[in-house]
Amino acid sequence: MKLRILTLALSLSMPAMASDDFDLTDMVPARPGAEQVDSDDVLVQGDAIVADDASLAVAVAHQALIENDEDGVKMIQVGSGTGILSIGSVSYTTYDNLNATLLSKRGAYNQAYLIAKKQLIENMTGVDHQCSNLVQTSMDAIDTGVDSVANTQTKMMEACKESISGSLAGFVTFDVYDDVAASNVRVSLISTPKTRAQVRQKHGAVAVTTDPNSIFKQVVSDIKGGVLPPVGAKILTHAETGEVVVMGYGSAIIRQNKNKSVANKLRSAAKSQSQTRARSALLATMQGEKVYWEGSFDEKQMEGSSQFQYDDPYMQDPQQVKVLENDRETFVNQFKQSDDYSTLAKGTLPAGVSVKSFSSEDGYWQYSIAVYSPSLEATAKKANKEMQVGGQSLNASDNSARKIKAVGGVNNNAANPQAASGKVSSTEEL
Repeated sequence: MKLRILTLALSLSMPAMASDDFDLTDMVPARPGAEQVDSDDVLVQGDAIVADDASLAVAVAHQALIENDEDGVKMIQVGSGTGILSIGSVSYTTYDNLNATLLSKRGAYNQAYLIAKKQLIENMTGVDHQCSNLVQTSMDAIDTGVDSVANTQTKMMEACKESISGSLAGFVTFDVYDDVAASNVRVSLISTPKTRAQVRQKHGAVAVTTDPNSIFKQVVSDIKGGVLPPVGAKILTHAETGEVVVMGYGSAIIRQNKNKSVANKLRSAAKSQSQTRARSALLATMQGEKVYWEGSFDEKQMEGSSQFQYDDPYMQDPQQVKVLENDRETFVNQFKQSDDYSTLAKGTLPAGVSVKSFSSEDGYWQYSIAVYSPSLEATAKKANKEMQVGGQSLNASDNSARKIKAVGGVNNNAANPQAASGKVSSTEEL
């Protein structure tokens, strides 16, 4: 997707990232209908993929889920450990109102994201399960000197409830895909030994080890070289220093409006939304988040055959019945299902988290990226320390004061010199 960068304008000249087991940099996601991956060197054992080559194992696992057109998980076993790939997909609806279409699509991305998270927790912790199943059968037969009739009825009641809860950290977004023809979106998440180890590392650098500007260069390079997803997070390794850079993604729909003033306010609201979501995604990946899911279904079925009906309102007097000319066959089935997904990311982000915002070329999507690295944190803490003089802020004032004047002061002819307008800092100063 082409992006118009609003807050970054940095040159892109980054060397290739070093290869490693389970490094996602060179792993290419599958697409529906694509040519099958050569899997001669991969062993498939149920939902587990075993191979020496991590890239090949992930490709085979991803394509297997895509080709089977199903949500689910695949275990990927290579020499460095076990990875888990989870895919969630949801359909959306298109409307005459473009805003409604885009909101439905983003909602589908969010739901698919939650489904993929739920499946990761389900795979790692298991599911609490409770199911009841009841079948009742009855027969009512009446015989007289001239008639023999009977009513039969079978009732089935089944109720099942499942739930999961657990903490999830160290997962990243592997792939997102919008199938416009089918009005369906897909989100793929992956957790590997490398991503889990990276978020377990102690955060908080005591010294600046990487030039912050070079971090943003690599972030922009990564964005332009791939896809900026509406949801999720990603972990980069700095090409030169090996420093870990964590990115949280957020997005919002830029609602369209014919009123220019309203449209500008809606754009500003979309930016604020996307930034909050980006920070939440970053926090969830770095510190973990609670994932909850509860699903249930109730199914009731009644099947019967009647040869008579009671005239007696209490249906007890066998002499007060009406014999039906034809057997009356009855079948009714009612099915109800519900799924509740929820996540909770709560905590304080480290100092130095920088949020960059972008809009899509067509102007319909607002994206934000929350970026963290130990170097950025150390830089922010150093700047904060320099802002303090003798334990007090530089902008602290004395205690002298007077009562504020709240009336008067308007002067349309007052001096109004133009304020500073232009570039403030060069990239060499950052």
